[in-house]
Amino acid sequence: MKKLVVPILAAVTLYSCSNTDDNTVTTNPDEKYLNGYFITNEGNFGKGGASVSHLSADLNTVTNNIFKTANGKDLGDVAQSIVVNDDYAFVIVNNSNTIEVVNKKTFKSVYTITQGLNTPYYATVSNDKLYVTSLYNPTVSVYNAKTFAFIKTIDLNFPATNIVTANNYVYAANGFYSKGTSIEVIDPSSDTNTVDITFDNAINGITTNGQFVYALETNDTASKISKIEGTQVTTSVNIAQGNSRYLVADGEDLFYTVGTGIYKTANTATSSGTKLFDVTPAEDGFSVLYGFNVINGNIFVSDVKGFKDIGTVTIYKENGTVTKEFKTGIGPNGFYKF
Repeated sequence: MKKLVVPILAAVTLYSCSNTDDNTVTTNPDEKYLNGYFITNEGNFGKGGASVSHLSADLNTVTNNIFKTANGKDLGDVAQSIVVNDDYAFVIVNNSNTIEVVNKKTFKSVYTITQGLNTPYYATVSNDKLYVTSLYNPTVSVYNAKTFAFIKTIDLNFPATNIVTANNYVYAANGFYSKGTSIEVIDPSSDTNTVDITFDNAINGITTNGQFVYALETNDTASKISKIEGTQVTTSVNIAQGNSRYLVADGEDLFYTVGTGIYKTANTATSSGTKLFDVTPAEDGFSVLYGFNVINGNIFVSDVKGFKDIGTVTIYKENGTVTKEFKTGIGPNGFYKF
C-alpha cells in the first residue's frame, strides 16, 4: 500500500508548487557548482595536499578545497585532471592511484575507483564508458561511467598522456615522456586499439572542439599542428618555433604556448599562430605556465611557486590585460568548465 501512497502525494506536491504566485525556482543549496570553473591543484608529490578550487562564472568568487569541504576528507596525492559525464565528475588522483567520483553539482563523494589503475593520468568519457591513461603503463583502463565497474584494459604501444573523445573514436596521445610518436585510436564500440596515426615527433598537446581532433608535435627546432578527421590527418601547419607546449581549442581558435609566449591560430590549422603576449617568467624557470587553458575567451595561467607555497592563477584577455588573479591550493595544474 505504501507504494501507492507515495506517488499520489508527490503529484499533489508538484501541482501545488506550480500554481503558487511565486515563480521563483527553488534551488538546492548544496548545488553550489552548477556553473563556473574548476581548478585542480596537485599538492606536494608524496605528501598529499591535492585539492580542487572553484571559481564562479562571473570570475568574482573563489572557493578553495571544495572536495574536503563537501566530504570532510582529503582528496589525496596529486590531483592530475578532471573529466565529467552527465551526472558525475571524475577526479584523477595520480599518486594515490584512485579516481574520486563526485556529484558534479555538489562535489559530494559518490564512489572511489581503485581497481585496474596504475598511476592514472588523464581520462575521457565515450559511449557511457570512462577511459583512463596510465603515466607509466602502455594501457588504457576502461570503466562503466554509470556503475564505475572495471571493464577491461586496452593495450597500447606506448604510454599515453592525454586522451580525448570526438565523434565515434577515443584518441590516446603518446606522451612527451614516452618514445611514442603516435595517437592511438580506440573504437569504443569494441574497445580495441584500431588505428595508429603516426607523427614525426612526440605529441606535446592534443585537444578537440568536439568535431575534430588537433595534435601538437614538437622538437627542439620546430613544431606542427595537425587536424584529424576520423582516423586521418587532413591538414597540417608548420610552426617555426620548437618546444611548443599545450594545445587547447576555444571556439573557432586554437591556442598554444612557446616559452612564455601565448599564441593563437584558427582551428582550420592552415596558418601558423600569432603571438598574443608574454607572461612574466618565473625565477625558477618552470613555475609559470605549469597549467594553461583558454575557456570562453579567458586565458588561464598558473604559477605553482616551486611547490613551496600555495599557487596563483592569473586570467588574461587576449591583449594581455589581467582580468583576475587569485590564490588556489598547492600546484594548480588544470582548468575546466562543465
